[in-house]
Amino acid sequence: MHLALAHHYPSRERWYVVSDQPTSVETFVEYGLRFDIEENFLDDKSNGCQLESSHIRSASMLSRLLLVLAVATVYLTSIGTTVVEQGNRRQVDSHWFRGNSYFKIGWHWIRKALVQGWVLPTTLALKSALDPSPCISSKSQAAQQRPLYFRCTTVDCAISLEQGLSTA
Repeated sequence: MHLALAHHYPSRERWYVVSDQPTSVETFVEYGLRFDIEENFLDDKSNGCQLESSHIRSASMLSRLLLVLAVATVYLTSIGTTVVEQGNRRQVDSHWFRGNSYFKIGWHWIRKALVQGWVLPTTLALKSALDPSPCISSKSQAAQQRPLYFRCTTVDCAISLEQGLSTA
């Protein structure tokens, strides 16, 4: 087990990460990327699919709905990333910077394509590289963005599961 402790000076936040992998300052950069998933939660809930409005209580029905949402998310996100890569984002996202998620850009692009009678894309393309155009909700947010600077301490410890944990 590996424990990493960090103090993020600009925000005065303290971060604690427990991992089964060796930790370093890079651990916190990777951990910080998890905040990017917040826009996905927004897309699934109130800003896109209205998941909470389904009022589904059956586990099997909810499971099927989540599968459909997962497929739709991959498709729309793929369309959104392609639209941005091709330089067409401003046709469906009026923000100066990319202000919408790739999902939302894809959603708007598909709606526009249906109205205009365009042929819908039939291929998917998602990149594994870091996002070259992160979502920024305003110019003031963009001005406030700073690189992550940490003072970091890492601790490695071994806990035998056979021995169990004992308390004093």
